[in-house]
Amino acid sequence: MKQDIICSGAPDAEMLGAAVGEFLRTVRPERQRLYDYYRGEQPVNKGEAVRGRPNNLLRAPFPRYITEVHTGYFLGIPPALAYGEAAAGERYAALSRELDLPHLYFDLGRDLSICGAGFALVWAERSGVRACRCDPCDCFAIRSGDAGAPLLAAVRLFAGGKGETRGVLYTAERLVPFAWDGSGVTLGTAEENLLHTIPLLPFYNNCQGMGDFEMVTGLVDAYNVLLSGALDDMQSVANAFLALYGMQGTTQKDIDNANRTRILSLSEGGRAEFVVKNLNHEALGQLETNLRRSILQLSMTPDLCDEHFAGNSSGVALQYKLWGIEQVRAAKERTFTDGLRGLLAVLTAGEQLMGRNIDLTGGMATFYKNLPQDNSALAETLLSLSPVLSAQTILENLPWVTDVQEELRRKAAEGSQINE
Repeated sequence: MKQDIICSGAPDAEMLGAAVGEFLRTVRPERQRLYDYYRGEQPVNKGEAVRGRPNNLLRAPFPRYITEVHTGYFLGIPPALAYGEAAAGERYAALSRELDLPHLYFDLGRDLSICGAGFALVWAERSGVRACRCDPCDCFAIRSGDAGAPLLAAVRLFAGGKGETRGVLYTAERLVPFAWDGSGVTLGTAEENLLHTIPLLPFYNNCQGMGDFEMVTGLVDAYNVLLSGALDDMQSVANAFLALYGMQGTTQKDIDNANRTRILSLSEGGRAEFVVKNLNHEALGQLETNLRRSILQLSMTPDLCDEHFAGNSSGVALQYKLWGIEQVRAAKERTFTDGLRGLLAVLTAGEQLMGRNIDLTGGMATFYKNLPQDNSALAETLLSLSPVLSAQTILENLPWVTDVQEELRRKAAEGSQINE
């Protein structure tokens, strides 16, 4: 996977220095470039500006639109985890509230959509286990081979004093601080990793580690150049040159008077006209439409402003329009589940370090498509299936129930109160 750094074995100082150098040289600049596109700070390559002429630099926020649509569709409703053991389900629900895991998942999903990778860090304090999202422009994973190879270590970088780059190497056994001087690393004093598992966890958008708009940045550039150039031409029309024919005696005073009075006196046989560039508005409009359509189609993103994307579309028609983004969502679900398993393993290690004999790794994740729902029709369908479906299965299919185990516990508690 292009997001990871490959090492032949456990990284020593030399290997770590080479890995940091490769990350800073190749991976970080690409991730920063994609974040620039997301923030609308990408360059508009129109060529050298000409003095005295308009030089608009418009940036259409397609990358942001693509990311928000994909992330909202995938994780707008947080995934629910179902456990066979009630104690594990209750503890995960408590951790979800304490750590605000739905927020963490959504932040990770946005990182995945932008640059193809995201990172979560888990650590233990006296008060309990903690988790947070880390900037993917500062983190990378080290593996022994390509995708699927075991994770050997992970690295997080941060700015030190006087422009120095510092970082931490996370392995299953140690936490090793280090300093990077541009050519190699100096290792600090290592600490024991009390969790005994790598606490900096990589997540990936897909098996290629690519972001959702990465393949269409060239089309976005072309769209920005087209819009910027079109606006330049429109402003040039407003500031067009006035050509005078047969008016050889015209002085600067005559021009100043014409500007003031908006009246131009022409001599016999003289004429005046503006010199403007002929704009083919129809061709420009068609090119703009084709570029916009290509950007959305090739990024598998539905155009929510499309007049055909209406509320009166049939269910089959709507599914067909969402077919592209549904394929992307399915790939996201598979790779996000892999990262989620790693996160649950580290949370389990943290819980056991706190003295709680709990295993969170057995949770089965269910992801929900964040779509407008006909709740009455859904409730009617599930009610009709209640004789053949368990209560847990019915609750798992209700998008507004985010904690199935907690809902089952509440239902059982209500039944106990009624019986009393």
